[in-house]
Amino acid sequence: MIRTIASIFVTLGLLLGVSFYEGARVKNTFERFDAVLRVLYDKTESGEVTYEDGTAAEKFWENQKKTLHIWLPHTAIQEIDYQLYEAVGYLYVGDFDSAIPKIEILLGMCENIPQSYRVSLENIL
Repeated sequence: MIRTIASIFVTLGLLLGVSFYEGARVKNTFERFDAVLRVLYDKTESGEVTYEDGTAAEKFWENQKKTLHIWLPHTAIQEIDYQLYEAVGYLYVGDFDSAIPKIEILLGMCENIPQSYRVSLENIL
């Protein structure tokens, strides 16, 4: 009986610990990605952006998504890939007006995705 109760508490502790770690990891990753995207957005808005700025954001995302596959569904990562690659494609051809809305979508995703993974009552129920 005592082993069973101890097992339940250990399991509950592990679940809570992993949940908090997951939320913190996702939040930190998207905060850093948000900072990269804000610089890209500001440069695009002022017309100072280069294609290399876009590829730098892509490289940052490529490095981050390797570990995010553990926590995020594949469809969320695919959507970020799609929007980012399209924005960088617009930067390549110099269509800054079309790139800005794509970067804004990515900024919104950086805000919304981590909220889905934090430990909160609305996410549990």
